[in-house]
Amino acid sequence: MKEVVFFNRYTNAVEEEKIVGELWIRLAYSTTIGKLATALLFKRKLFSILFGKFASSPSSRKKIKPFVKKYNLKSDSFKKKISEFTSFNDFFIRKLKPSARPISPKPNTITAPADGRHLAYVNMKNLSPFFIKGEQLSVEDLIIDKATAKKFTNGSVLISRLSPIDYHRFHFPIACVPNKTFLIRGEYSSIHPMAMNGMVDTFLRNKKTSTLLCTENCGNILMVEIGATCVGSIKQTFVPKKPVLKGDEKGYFEFGGSTMILIFENGRVQFSDDILENTASGIETYVLMGDEVATII
Repeated sequence: MKEVVFFNRYTNAVEEEKIVGELWIRLAYSTTIGKLATALLFKRKLFSILFGKFASSPSSRKKIKPFVKKYNLKSDSFKKKISEFTSFNDFFIRKLKPSARPISPKPNTITAPADGRHLAYVNMKNLSPFFIKGEQLSVEDLIIDKATAKKFTNGSVLISRLSPIDYHRFHFPIACVPNKTFLIRGEYSSIHPMAMNGMVDTFLRNKKTSTLLCTENCGNILMVEIGATCVGSIKQTFVPKKPVLKGDEKGYFEFGGSTMILIFENGRVQFSDDILENTASGIETYVLMGDEVATII
């Protein structure tokens, strides 16, 4: 398996990703024994539940300081002090100081819903070159709702991948009125590029939640949160049918890597040039929550 690189918008350079559990991922998805163990154990709900219980236990606190140091996390942006976290999961779902993630004040902008590495596609039928040629993202298969899926035929897609080292709360990318969230049960496969091997169907098989966002000037937007290996649960913290502002918190992922997908109606948005250019080259773009990722057409 090759190293995973991404373009960092803030350093203006291509960087190699620091992968949490890299050896495990390589063994699990590139060896015969690893693939068998993954199919029989690691993709199962029970494994993620048990791992989640450990991450929520007081004894897991000892993992926090070494993790922060190893991955050079900016603890001065945390709302809590490291000593105040009650478990590793409490640290994982940490809140940040408001100043750490300013929300783009520009009108008619769509902001990143989460910290992470992003891909953008003007039309969901064209998911190359990052994904295997011929692989298509079907909204109907993704959310299992034919009526809603029809609204997004040939829609534009932003895929946001969160690493375990990232801030794991997710936020609304635009002012809107969010509908009720629907849970779609599924597997707990890894969403890391080394594990997915370019296959879109991982998004379709995994556990996920979806919410329809109704906006004033950008039509309908579908916001989908996808769980992965070791993700104990996807928590929603917003109130359905209550208007929210751009940047307001929507929810959070408990421990593990995760993915978010924003699907826009066809012709509604223009993605940022750097994200489009990097996606065309098969490279994700690192963008922080609250920063601009698209403009409304």
